[in-house]
Amino acid sequence: MMTNFVRPHLALLVASAITLAASSTRAEAPLGAASPSDAEVTRRIAFLQARLDSGTAAANRWWYGWYTGWSALTVGQGVLALAVTDPGLRADAAVGAVGSSLGLIPLGLAPFPARHAAADLRAMPGSTPEERKLKLARGERLLRESAASEVLRRKWFNHVLCGTVSTSVGLVLALGYGRPVTGALSATIGIALSEAQIFTMPTTAIDDWNEYSKEGGERVGRARRPAPSFSWYVAPLAGGGAVVGGAF
Repeated sequence: MMTNFVRPHLALLVASAITLAASSTRAEAPLGAASPSDAEVTRRIAFLQARLDSGTAAANRWWYGWYTGWSALTVGQGVLALAVTDPGLRADAAVGAVGSSLGLIPLGLAPFPARHAAADLRAMPGSTPEERKLKLARGERLLRESAASEVLRRKWFNHVLCGTVSTSVGLVLALGYGRPVTGALSATIGIALSEAQIFTMPTTAIDDWNEYSKEGGERVGRARRPAPSFSWYVAPLAGGGAVVGGAF
């Protein structure tokens, strides 16, 4: 029963995490023939660095907070399952530990660029005009990837996946172990926590990228807008899944 529950949802969560990783992999586009002046390049780098810096703390709080929370739930329920002798409580704790452990997969496998983008940009040299051009291209890519990751993590299929996993955990307890009350409670709490994780995710990079890429913006001048890139993901459907794509 437990194996049949874990395998399909584990595969779907891993596929979702791989999708997030794939969506963050972009080729750095050159500045092109109409390159901005060195003074403009320097100004844009400063803008990008400041915005990436401002988003780092919130990104780390969100990631570490939820990773620590899911880890604590998994370990705590696992220890409880080993410690208690009552079969019903043991089933509640064991199934709950498996369910909460699935929440670690997207956080552990899929990159969240906003956490390290500022440090990555700061580490690049920028003492010559050519180095600054490369640094600008890298900074644009980092901000864009951070925004793309935040957009993807809030898409509809994340809500469907979280609801499916939490409901499945509740059904395993209710139907597999005859624990309907704890099954309903577990499903409700799981859905609530998963939705809270999605809605508390910082979205600063989305706003910053929109401001940066807007033509004629007062803060950044005529920022180059890279060509739209295509992201794919696995969307859960009844009886299986489907590969869906979209441009960002």
